[in-house]
Amino acid sequence: MFEIIINLILTSLFLQFQAGQQLVAPVEGLASRLPEAQLRQLIETAPQKKPDASLGVEVTAESVLVVDKKTNKILYEKNSGQARSIASLTKLMTALVFLDHNPGWDEVVTISGDDYREGGISYFIAGEQVTVKDLFYGTLVASANEGAAALVRVTGMNPEEFVAQMNAKAQAIGLTNTVFADATGLRDANQSTALEVALILRAALSRPEIAGAISSESYNIDIINKGVSRQIVNTNKILGQQFGLDNVQYKVEAGKTGYLEAAGYCLASQVRNGDNKVLVVVLGSKSLQDRFTDTKSLAYWVFNNYFWQ
Repeated sequence: MFEIIINLILTSLFLQFQAGQQLVAPVEGLASRLPEAQLRQLIETAPQKKPDASLGVEVTAESVLVVDKKTNKILYEKNSGQARSIASLTKLMTALVFLDHNPGWDEVVTISGDDYREGGISYFIAGEQVTVKDLFYGTLVASANEGAAALVRVTGMNPEEFVAQMNAKAQAIGLTNTVFADATGLRDANQSTALEVALILRAALSRPEIAGAISSESYNIDIINKGVSRQIVNTNKILGQQFGLDNVQYKVEAGKTGYLEAAGYCLASQVRNGDNKVLVVVLGSKSLQDRFTDTKSLAYWVFNNYFWQ
């Protein structure tokens, strides 16, 4: 019963997000809100579990979700409705809100000492001049906290105003268990569920600017006033990696990492198998390596235990 309910929630949320509508119906009424023809098409084209499918896969993550990107069908879940701290996965929403207020990719920004945040590696140093585009990529590729803070600043909003916009956008796309407290993800109070992180990831991937950044294995930042270039490497260590058997290879195409003690190790990814794509969310994995192993294990299990029409 839970799987049926959560599938209805996810499908309805995805469909209403695509239509630009806000979710207002209670859970019991979600099925009646789906257009019959669209619901029938989803059911007919969705991946189906193989008759000999195994019971599941063991992962260290506290909460996980795997969803077929095309039909929005949930293929595997564990505690996917449990609200948890999401750490730097927050930056996906930061990027979405920023794009609504982008002053221009080529605008030059001087990094301020006030942009510095404790936690993580600093990739931008006070006094350095970089373009908005380089700030954006630094924020998503290397998860630079000072980059996120500077992005907020160049929109002309103060941090509180920007966070209010993040929460407003979350509500606009129907997220009922997601709340943001800052734009970097450093505060434990940034919380969501695996179910709603999948929605945030889907929204982020729909924007080419974000998709381009979170699918980049590395990026070169030009420090304009120093005349030097600084290479940053994606925190998603399995990005671009192929895995599976010799004759069947799966590829991690895009993703965003996150870590706080309260959140554990988190990763939201898109994984491809030929023409088929799944979104994989792991929250609260036990170690840095575990979040990558959990993601690959989940994708491998799904692709081997479902068949696509």
